[in-house]
Amino acid sequence: MSVQTKSTDLAAIIKSLRSYLLEKGNRIERGPSYEGQGKTPASVAEIVRRYEGRGYTRYMQVGTPPVYAMLGRGHQEVHIFQPQDPKVREWLEDDRKALNDPAVRAYLLQSAGLSESDLPAARKPQVFRVAEVDDVFVITNEDASPERR
Repeated sequence: MSVQTKSTDLAAIIKSLRSYLLEKGNRIERGPSYEGQGKTPASVAEIVRRYEGRGYTRYMQVGTPPVYAMLGRGHQEVHIFQPQDPKVREWLEDDRKALNDPAVRAYLLQSAGLSESDLPAARKPQVFRVAEVDDVFVITNEDASPERR
């Protein structure tokens, strides 16, 4: 696979993931940061192995070394990534920045080549929690419907 194809694949995955996470009705919240959890430096591949050890199935992994992976177990999904965009990394690392800030949302849409009109309403609204694990970010989901709160 050529470098151009890998870049195109990663761009398509980022666009698809952002479209999914930013569907109308979904929320993004901060989870805890976990520093120093392992004896070796954390990487997407290492975090994937940890989740696979907990019974998660890996559906997708992108990059060499991996920069993004998606896993699932039942209705639980996990997205593991190292942001390639410095603005996104800065946003995720700044605890004072609201994850649902309209300016951040606009940037995420624009940088993925999307507009608000491209996004459907979420079939089942979800809350996505973003946690940092030794420089790798993990997004997990939970149902945000009123009867589940």
